[in-house]
Amino acid sequence: MVRTMLLVGEQRSILIVDPNAAIRRMLEVHLVGMGHSVATCRSASEAIELLNAGEFHLVVTESETPDGSGFDILRATQQHPSNHHIATIIISDRNHPERIMKALERGADDYLTKPISPAIVVARVAAVLDLQSRGLLDSRGPDVLDLPKLDRTLRETTGGTGKLNAICDALRDGLHAERASVYRYDASSNELLTVVAHGLTSEDGSPLIRMPADEGLAGACMRLGHIINIPDAQEDSRFNPRFDEQTGFRTRSVLCIPLRDDHNDIIGVAQILNHHNGTFAADSEVKAMQLAPRCALTLAEAFFEVDRELNLAATIIAQPGTATFLPTMLPSSVGMSTGILPKDRSVRAESFIGTEIGRYRVIDVLGTGSQGLVLNGLDELLDRSVAIKLLGPDSARIPMLRRQFMQEARTMAKLGHPNTVAIHDVGDHDGALYLVMEHCTGGTSFTLIKATGPLELTLATRILRDACKGLNAAHQRGMIHRDIKPDNILIDESGMAKLSDFGLVLAPNTTDIAGTNHIIGTPHYMSPEQCSGGLVDHRSDLYAMGATWFHLITGQPPYHGSSDVREVLRHHRESPVPDPRGVIPDLPEDVASIISTAMAKKPSDRYQNASELLRDLDALLTSISPAT
Repeated sequence: MVRTMLLVGEQRSILIVDPNAAIRRMLEVHLVGMGHSVATCRSASEAIELLNAGEFHLVVTESETPDGSGFDILRATQQHPSNHHIATIIISDRNHPERIMKALERGADDYLTKPISPAIVVARVAAVLDLQSRGLLDSRGPDVLDLPKLDRTLRETTGGTGKLNAICDALRDGLHAERASVYRYDASSNELLTVVAHGLTSEDGSPLIRMPADEGLAGACMRLGHIINIPDAQEDSRFNPRFDEQTGFRTRSVLCIPLRDDHNDIIGVAQILNHHNGTFAADSEVKAMQLAPRCALTLAEAFFEVDRELNLAATIIAQPGTATFLPTMLPSSVGMSTGILPKDRSVRAESFIGTEIGRYRVIDVLGTGSQGLVLNGLDELLDRSVAIKLLGPDSARIPMLRRQFMQEARTMAKLGHPNTVAIHDVGDHDGALYLVMEHCTGGTSFTLIKATGPLELTLATRILRDACKGLNAAHQRGMIHRDIKPDNILIDESGMAKLSDFGLVLAPNTTDIAGTNHIIGTPHYMSPEQCSGGLVDHRSDLYAMGATWFHLITGQPPYHGSSDVREVLRHHRESPVPDPRGVIPDLPEDVASIISTAMAKKPSDRYQNASELLRDLDALLTSISPAT
């Protein structure tokens, strides 16, 4: 017997309970974007009143509310006279795992931790609703997965092969199975890749094993797109006995799970095997589907990790991890603004000259913007010039913004690439977050355009190539920039370009801190998916690279004709990619071709990684400046 499950796509009714209006709004935007109807409230009493008045399929609730707790709401869902199981996802601070485990033990179906990643919300809500639609939530036994522990292990494991092994351990131990394997799908070759399939190595000694995606039960799972649960693989014609023959392990029961990305595309397969332990019951399928979004995230990240054994990033054109590459939220309505804090909290930049921020004395103002100030400072302890980026007033008092800011500052500080701006320090000053960076005395590529107009092609291409090198290093370490533009490419005293501001200010979870209708990103360079409020990945950065290069070589951004933000966003979503030769007619055809590819409307039609864009930029530089 083969048990098959169909994917679900119908609208569901979801109740969000959280005292924080920004979190409610963020969750609502993304769940409505999934096609669901959403109601929101701030307290347990309001939630119970809504539950009694209507029909809900899922409740996403904070563990602590002003007049009670998420446990009261959980109990209300379990006592509700509904004809279906009301699923529950609990929200808690990361430093309160006991609340999460308490909720899971009492029947919650999954959890989220703050700061909340929209991409993880999408994945876990989809998994829980899928379980609900199959009637599996009522099939759970007393053995509850320690999901926080599993998540921590998957998150903290480093290296590509290490992450893949961690996935297999989580699947094997969580389902009390004897073996587990995980495969990454390489669409370009129609192959499944793994480095941990029963501990084997390929004939050339590489830990990477490739197998045709059309073969075996893993391949069948890929083609069908849903779980398959097979009591006896030996009786199934699709089973490939080759690994059994090589290892001596006689596979009996098999559970295969497709692993999907944010766009619901299959990126791989997890396969759990038994011989002596028997068949996989319904509660195993529940656990497997709880683990599936976590395994998919870790599988994608594994191919973007630096690994001593194998450079997995070079083996496949793959999409980065969903939780690392967080999406940019863009509510589409009138009255849009690009600031994250209210205008009435602005400060006068010159008032900082002569004062001290931390141990740094402010010498001058380098620039101002909607996100804050950039100040020229002196590190008197080390006697060096620094640039201080100071966010708006009270930014340090916004918990989500502060946590995301500090986390990304640490990540960028570890990057240490010559084409990214070095981070020296971070802190807060009178309630405002600040970042201390190396001072690039050549200014930004935008100041060059302002001073000279369009840049000479060789200079513009060298600047973009340098920035692309920094971006490539960041992408391989699981980072996304989110706001590439001429202002964020700095020039040092030697003329080398360095990429700065890796999402440090533009954290996705801060969208509604200053109210609704706020754009995160810079409209003139934003990808179509970013303009639409969709989920973005590393290819959105490559689009912005193309738009930035267009500006450097023509002196104007793409779709520059309109001053209306909404009109600019519409052009990015719908209008053809502009040809730079319409502004500078004697540009080589290769320039237009590179921009056209980088700025393709569909991410799948763009360069798939920064290395591909770098290759074409280097080739262009060779053709126009052989001495480079």
